[in-house]
Amino acid sequence: MVGMTDVPVDAAARSMANWPVAHGYVGKATPREGNGWQVRIYAHDEEAADHARLVGMTECATLERVEEKTWEFVRALDDSEDVRVAVGPDIGDDLMHKVISAWAAMKQAKEAEAQAALQIRQVVKELRRRGLSVTDIAFLAHISRGRVSQLLL
Repeated sequence: MVGMTDVPVDAAARSMANWPVAHGYVGKATPREGNGWQVRIYAHDEEAADHARLVGMTECATLERVEEKTWEFVRALDDSEDVRVAVGPDIGDDLMHKVISAWAAMKQAKEAEAQAALQIRQVVKELRRRGLSVTDIAFLAHISRGRVSQLLL
């Protein structure tokens, strides 16, 4: 889900299965024709086939504002302190899995980049301790002489 603000940290850590269903809402954002997002807001309903009842709709220009617009709509319906809102884009499971996989790949790439930076820093210092020139270190490490100098500081 995109967001769960206004929920205390300890409550956010609990599973959504523990939420009080009487005041639970889900906002599902689907792309509008042209641009923007249409947000369908559902409330828990034991009598509905999928336990969800459409209670209203709102719109917003960007995904960044979907959570805010959903909360605005829900607060107009329900002023209980137990209100819980979960919001997310409804772009299809396959595409959402691809988005999540891309997030994981970016995280792994950042970690690998940090590890590579540590390794290059260590190897540059070791090469210098062995007496190699800045020019030769730059050639071996595939970095500029200026970067070698920075790493030696």
